[in-house]
Amino acid sequence: MSIPLVRRVRPEFVRFRDLTPELVNRDFQVHTVATDGRGTVRELINLAEEIGLGEMAFTEHVRKTSTYFGEFAAEVRAAREGSSLPVFVGIEAKADNDDGDLDASPEILADAEIVLGSVHRFPIGGDLVAAGTMDYEEASQREFRLAMGLIRNAPIDVLSHPGGMCQRAFGEFPAAFFEELMEASIQFGVAIEINSSYTRDMESFLGLCAKVNPLISVGSDVHRLEDLGSCRNILRDRGVPCP
Repeated sequence: MSIPLVRRVRPEFVRFRDLTPELVNRDFQVHTVATDGRGTVRELINLAEEIGLGEMAFTEHVRKTSTYFGEFAAEVRAAREGSSLPVFVGIEAKADNDDGDLDASPEILADAEIVLGSVHRFPIGGDLVAAGTMDYEEASQREFRLAMGLIRNAPIDVLSHPGGMCQRAFGEFPAAFFEELMEASIQFGVAIEINSSYTRDMESFLGLCAKVNPLISVGSDVHRLEDLGSCRNILRDRGVPCP
C-alpha cells in the first residue's frame, strides 16, 4: 500500500517580486554530519539563532535505499522543540531520469516537510556521469531535461541549484534554459532555489528571477558551519528584496 505524501508543516514560498526581508532571512538547504556536512543539528540550530536567521530547513541527501532518515528526522524534531526558530525536516533527492523519478522512498517522502529535487551526476545507461566528461552543449541539454522532469513530475517543493552541474563544470548554464525552468516552475508550483554555492553569475540569475517572477527558495547549500546564512547575506548585499 502506498504511503500518502502528507506535509505536516510546509514553508511558505512567494514569488520573487513579493519577497520580503523576512522571507529572505532563511536558509532552506542545510546538511549535517548525518551525510556530508560538518555540523550537528544542535550546532546549526544554535548558530542560526546566533546569526538571526528567521527560518531554516535541514535537507539531508537521501536515496531510495537510505535507512538513517527516520532517526535523523526525529532528532531534528526533538531539537526544534527547544528553539523559537522555525526549523523544517527536509531532504534533497536527485533525479533518476528525465521523467522526474526521484531517488527517495515513499516512506522518506512522507516524513519530509520540504523536498528539494536536484540534478547531480547524469544517469546514462545505468551509470552516473559527471557533466565535465561531455561537451557543454550536451551537458546543458541533459541537465535541462532532468531538471524539467523534476519540475513537471516529481513530488518536490524546490528545484535545488538549477543548472548547478554545468555551472560547476563550465562556469555557466544557458539563460534560455534557466528561463524555461522558471516559467515551468510557476505552472507546477515549484520554487526555484537561489543557491549561493552553485550560482556563478548571481546578477544575471537575479535579473531572470525579476523578469519571470518564479516562486523562490533561499539556500546556501550549507556543508560547513560558516556557510550558514551566506545566501541571505548575498541577497541583502544586492538589495533583494527590491524597495
